[in-house]
Amino acid sequence: MRDKSEYIERIQIALQTSIHKMQPKMTESLNKHGVTATQFFVLMNLRKNESCKISEIAEFMGVKPSAVSFMIDRLEHNHFVFREHDKKDRRAVNIKLSEEGIKKLELVIQERKEIFESSLLTLTDEELLQFAKIAEKLAESVTP
Repeated sequence: MRDKSEYIERIQIALQTSIHKMQPKMTESLNKHGVTATQFFVLMNLRKNESCKISEIAEFMGVKPSAVSFMIDRLEHNHFVFREHDKKDRRAVNIKLSEEGIKKLELVIQERKEIFESSLLTLTDEELLQFAKIAEKLAESVTP
């Protein structure tokens, strides 16, 4: 058996190369829909959590709330999100995806899926199953 570090290096190089090749298409897709990569990240987080406070988004992203507030202003201006006062604490404001934001996010996700599909078509069904299992296991083991 070879040294694990050799395998890890091969995987690292292959993943970086794959991402580097897909990135322009991913960026083009986001640009076409008027969404930045960071905004996409926030929209995906809102989709997962249904609503968040600006402070929660800032903590999750590791940035200052003022930076998130500016981004939310832009997303709200584009009708992707809306602010809603918390029913339990009227001082708190929750950020939620709007119907338009949900539709836009679904479009972007579908296009990203198509980009991945076109890159993965060279794999057999068995290889796709193995890759899916490995990717899921990796996603579970990676700590933020």
